[in-house]
Amino acid sequence: MIARASSIAGTVAGFATLAIVLLISYDVLMRYFFDQPQLFVDELASFLEVLIIFGGLAWTFNARGHIRIDLVTPHLPGPVRAWLRVVTLTLGMVLLAVVMWVTGQSALTAYRYGRVSAVMLYPLSLPMLFIPAGLGLMSLAMLVTLVRQVRVALGPWEKRDEVGPRDTGE
Repeated sequence: MIARASSIAGTVAGFATLAIVLLISYDVLMRYFFDQPQLFVDELASFLEVLIIFGGLAWTFNARGHIRIDLVTPHLPGPVRAWLRVVTLTLGMVLLAVVMWVTGQSALTAYRYGRVSAVMLYPLSLPMLFIPAGLGLMSLAMLVTLVRQVRVALGPWEKRDEVGPRDTGE
């Protein structure tokens, strides 16, 4: 279910990329050929960029598209890698929880005070909610992986190793 939700969020982020391309192309066409700049495009494109970044996080995690530097871990035994993965997933989820709390509070404050964008007066609370929502979806994907990783880390010695987000661990 989490993998499906992250896939949908990733698809929405992909369509947001297409929307930015179309909006900027429209703005360029109107600005340079008809001398009619479209002010809404800059702000809307910025909001869509936030959606792209945070909407695609969980999909990127599930697709193993995140950046990973393996300088030490390939030389470690499987059980050590398994427990190291448990620690790093737990640490990552704690960090995500802190960032979700802070950005959620910012979005709530923007909603309460009715903060709007500078040019076209869009409400800022909705694009600000993309951040904790995307991070929340990523933390759920990480939680599913953490549960599988703990099962593998506690399992038979010879099968202890890292599991990927979509691995069954068996």
